[in-house]
Amino acid sequence: MKPMTELSGTPTSARDRILQAAERVVMQVGAAHLTLEAVAHAAQVSKGGLLYHFPSKELLFVALAQRYVDNVERCVAAAKERLAADDAGCELKACVLGMLDHKRCSRELAAALLATAANDPALLQVIRDGIARRTDELAQDRTMRFARAQVVALAIDGLMMRESLRISTFTDAQRELVVAELMRIADEACESSAGRRKASRPAPQRIDRA
Repeated sequence: MKPMTELSGTPTSARDRILQAAERVVMQVGAAHLTLEAVAHAAQVSKGGLLYHFPSKELLFVALAQRYVDNVERCVAAAKERLAADDAGCELKACVLGMLDHKRCSRELAAALLATAANDPALLQVIRDGIARRTDELAQDRTMRFARAQVVALAIDGLMMRESLRISTFTDAQRELVVAELMRIADEACESSAGRRKASRPAPQRIDRA
């Protein structure tokens, strides 16, 4: 039997096939109704093969959460590559563009994982670790004011949450305006930080020449 492939034609491992199948099952029946048997069937592996990689449903959900966080980080990295290297606030703008450019299926998966995470500390920890990494990356960017950058990050999280739960009432045009405003605030975060650094520099001392 030939190894299954993704759309790109790259062979996928059994573990990846199981995770892809688990995502499909979650979006079809919801996280609460997911069974290991259904995932094994969708992944075309035996239940024993599934249990080899994920001995419990809880560990499968943790892996799904990590996969989701990794995908978000890849989206941010791809957005950063599209921005000019000398673009002020590149890190923050990449968060805006990368995190808000998720497909609908990713948002639905996020909603399912969040619902499950409410009662699963291990799942919450995966999400918390992802947020902590993003916070640290923004904190290390000395070209931005930390507080303003975090306001943008919180706005991104809020919009993603609304869309994941399907409670956002923005039209496409309104959403574009919101994203554009977040990009503008990202620019301001850099400009205000640059202004503060300039203002904090000691004035050059006057040297009297005899």
